[in-house]
Amino acid sequence: MPKTFWRGPEPLVPTLVFLFLFIFMGLSPNVSSGDQPMVLGLEELIRMAVESSPRMGEAEKELIAAESDLGQAKAGQLPQLDLVGTAGPAEDADRPFVQISPVPSPEGFLTGRLRDRDKDDIGVFGRLDFALVQPLFTFGKISKRKQAALHGVQAQRAAKENTRGEVILNVKELYYGLIVAQQGKGAADDAEGFVRDAKARIQRLLELKSPSVEETDLYRMEVLESQINQFRAKAESGAKVAYLALKKAVGLPEDRDFRLDRSELPKDTPGLEVVQESYVMQALERRPDLEQLRAGIAAKQSLYEAAKADLYPSVFVAAIGSVAGAPGRERLDISYFPDEFNHAYAGVVLGSQWHFDFGIGSNRVKKARAEYEKLLHTKEYAERNIPVQVVKHYQDAVEAKASFEAYEKGATAARKWVVSAFADFDFGLGTARDLFDAIDRYGKNQGEYLLALYQYNIALAKLSNAVAEYRSGPQ
Repeated sequence: MPKTFWRGPEPLVPTLVFLFLFIFMGLSPNVSSGDQPMVLGLEELIRMAVESSPRMGEAEKELIAAESDLGQAKAGQLPQLDLVGTAGPAEDADRPFVQISPVPSPEGFLTGRLRDRDKDDIGVFGRLDFALVQPLFTFGKISKRKQAALHGVQAQRAAKENTRGEVILNVKELYYGLIVAQQGKGAADDAEGFVRDAKARIQRLLELKSPSVEETDLYRMEVLESQINQFRAKAESGAKVAYLALKKAVGLPEDRDFRLDRSELPKDTPGLEVVQESYVMQALERRPDLEQLRAGIAAKQSLYEAAKADLYPSVFVAAIGSVAGAPGRERLDISYFPDEFNHAYAGVVLGSQWHFDFGIGSNRVKKARAEYEKLLHTKEYAERNIPVQVVKHYQDAVEAKASFEAYEKGATAARKWVVSAFADFDFGLGTARDLFDAIDRYGKNQGEYLLALYQYNIALAKLSNAVAEYRSGPQ
């Protein structure tokens, strides 16, 4: 059984400490700015956080990169132009001639040989080669990679949505945490007020030499008062950190202060009117991380098929040509003798390319298939565990709702108990132990009520994120 106030001052303080440590924040900080602070509600905070979040900016750039990959894949269907220009020194020369031998060959034919007319001077030459290649049939090398890039864009869009959901959840946790900290301050003030009143009554009776109280009763109250003050200082320090965290999350500048639009946690937050199984089905249909996985699987499958296509030849049509000129060399207009320094030609050809690497390509296919099948297992794991996650958040909300409703009913009775205990103590009908027990129960009930109400709102926020309700509109 938990200790009562009569046995010591510690039960109230640990309850409040646990409350504040659980939500990682303390009391609401004082606003020192001379300007009127902004009043921000949850929807406005979410909008500001999504617009200013660095994580959303990062997700946007990832999406742009994926769209660029898709653009590259689509461009692979278009003709590709290669230009190569060269220039350098070339020996000057006149057109060569054929010198005929005056002596016939044994067969009776005249013979001759080609004589060059090279010069000792060195000139220059320039040359431009081009090839315009249009793929015709590649067994899927281009089309499969285009499909993979398209699925990659879909995956990045889903990833961006998933990031947005995480940003929204983070803001909700900070928002509800700051509100419950403010309510916790009120509970601490009430408990401190009761302790202060009890201490005054005990002091008065001690001065009157009343046998109904002892010196140790006053000491207990003084120890409790000291612990509450110490806790208050720690809570205020934690509050400044929490306030700054929410301020940074929504992108407010350093010199701009704000306050929340409400001072109490919502009790009528919708979310449990839908049956548990409907939430599970909704999560499996709308979760962006699942959508990202499905798109990723389709992309990996296309890359796997593209890797197999790399093992086959590619057929293309190409327009090729070359232009070269050397001012110091005479042009030889004989097609049988190619002139590398003076020429101009162009034409259209049909070609095929087939690359053999003796093992590299086949192992790339194995790797692509392994990556594809790995994502299949990841998807199976997600589909098994997402329902468990949704059910957990749903049941957490159900449990917290029942708890805070029960503590809410007890709060009124606990406060009446405290008032009655003070009245009985003043009239000499009650003992100090009765007074301490009432204050102890009131403090613990208030702390547990706020904790359960906070857990209820957080469970609903996590449930909303788990089923991707934010994709249907502002949350």
